[in-house]
This record gives sequence, structure tokens and C-alpha cells, in this order.
Amino acid sequence: MSSAQNAVLFLSVVLAAFISLLDAVPVYSGLAELSETSGDELQDVDGKSPLSDRQKWHLMARDLHRDVKMLRDQQFKRDFRETVNMTAFEGVRVKTPLLRPSDGCLSRNFSTDSCLVRIYSVLTWYKENWGFIEKENLTSSLVNDVKHGTKRLLEAINSQLQIADGGAVQISSAPLSATSAWTRKTTVHSILFNFTSVMIDTCRAINYMSKHKAAYRAKDTKRPADWSSDKN
Repeated sequence: MSSAQNAVLFLSVVLAAFISLLDAVPVYSGLAELSETSGDELQDVDGKSPLSDRQKWHLMARDLHRDVKMLRDQQFKRDFRETVNMTAFEGVRVKTPLLRPSDGCLSRNFSTDSCLVRIYSVLTWYKENWGFIEKENLTSSLVNDVKHGTKRLLEAINSQLQIADGGAVQISSAPLSATSAWTRKTTVHSILFNFTSVMIDTCRAINYMSKHKAAYRAKDTKRPADWSSDKN
């Protein structure tokens, strides 16, 4: 066999081995918002270690984010057909509760207790004002999924906080109103857009807690870096 043929054969073997490695290695998404890690992947490889409470919270939060985002996109496409970019509505959005750097969820001074209390209060606001969305002619199954998903996540978080009914920190905000078809559309968009942002930060915060629970107990000085504000 000639040296040229040997070279071709060698390259063929190397290429085949490289392709087989690609097939064997899982490829992870580079999505900016949330990873698509399944619940099974959160367990140990041997499958003997059950999910921790906070890992379960993270799965709940991720599912809730997915459903809220789907409603947000559905309503935007229906009510603002001529607009392709949500950033065009930044100036007309109604202010609704968000997670702030001072809450201990988004900045380097991460605080588990402060963050959970804020998440609980913010989610309570969206739960109490979800009736505004229920009046819309959106996919009823998604609307109900978000309603029940919010309730489940609140109950799960409160299993640690032990906040009595009505004991959550009240968030002051302007009353929601719809004096015209336009204000109704922009108010609904504002709620769904901001709720989606809240769930992105909630997922990141709970995921961080689940991965660093031991570090919190040891009062580790490591802190999460500021997270991106790009939530669309």
C-alpha cells in the first residue's frame, strides 16, 4: 500500500472516531434564558439520589417560566401583529413587581432568606392579580397551568418560610385598569412580560441555592456574578 493510501486510510479512521465521539457526547443548548435540563438529569448518574427540595423548586419554576413565556408570546402576536419587537413597548409598559438587586437575588450580596421572601411576595402579587389575565381569550389550559403552577411554587417556598396566610410583605403598586382596548392590551402585555422576567430571575436564584446550599451553611464568601438583564 502506498504512503498516500496509508494517509487516506489514517484520516478515515480518525474522522470515524471523531464522529462517534460527537454522537456519544451530549450537546447542551446555549439559550440565554434557561437550560433545558430534565428532572432525570438533575439526579446522580446512579439514579439513587432523589432530588432535593430546591431542585424540585427549580423544576417547578422552570415549568412556570415556560408557560408564562408562551402566554406572553401568544398575546403579543395576537394583539400587536404589526410589531415584531417587544422592546418597542418599553415606554408604555405598566410597572408590576420585579426582583431587584437590593432583594438579594440578583447581585453579589446574595441572601437566601431575603431572596426567598421577595420571590414569595412577588409571586403572591401575580397570583392575586392573575384574574386580569383570566379575562383574556388566551389558551385556557396555559392560563390554568400558570395559575396552579404559581400556587404550587408558593406553597413549596412557604414550606421553608412558614409565612401565615396574609403575612407576605405587601407590594404597593398602581391598581390595574383597562379604560380602553389599547390600555387593556398593553396592561396584559406588561403583566406577562414582567412575570416572565421574574421567573427567569427566580429560576436562576433557586438553581444557585440548590447548587450552593452547603456553601451558605459554611458562610462561603463566594457570590454569584450579576446576571444579565437581557430577559427577552
